[in-house]
Order: sequence, then C-alpha cells, then structure tokens
Amino acid sequence: MAEHVMKKYLAKVEKTVYVVEELEILAETEKEAEELLDDWCCGEWDERISVIDTEEQEVEIDSSWIDSSEELGVDEFMEYRDGLH
Repeated sequence: MAEHVMKKYLAKVEKTVYVVEELEILAETEKEAEELLDDWCCGEWDERISVIDTEEQEVEIDSSWIDSSEELGVDEFMEYRDGLH
C-alpha cells in the first residue's frame, strides 16, 4: 500500500488586469498633450505627466498550474498539524 506524504505545492496563476489610469498632462496645446499621452502609452516616462488615480476594472484568470512540489520537512509538518487544532 502506498504511503501518503504531505507535500507543499507551488502554483502559478497568470492574470490579465484591466485598469483605468487618470493622468494629468502639462502641455501648451492639445496636440502636444496627445503626443505626450501616446509616448506615455508606449512606456516613455515624462515629468509633465502625473498619474492622478488608478482604478482596477477587471481581472481575468488566463491560466493556472502546479509548478512544483516538495515534501514537507518534519518542522513544517508539525507546524501545519498544530494549526489544525
């Protein structure tokens, strides 16, 4: 008969998080503000842009999986067992 041993499993969850950021852009014209916004969206930092607020809209779980496992050591098992009571 196979002996069951308590293991610790490490899992990974891949998520897509949709957020809305409210920005304040300092510019002389709307065209310049649009150009700065385009650059910001491409990852270019500019001191004339400040993030005012960030609101999380939605989270989607794309995938999840068990990445690895390892047997619990005696101390970890005793700590787990003591936590059950």
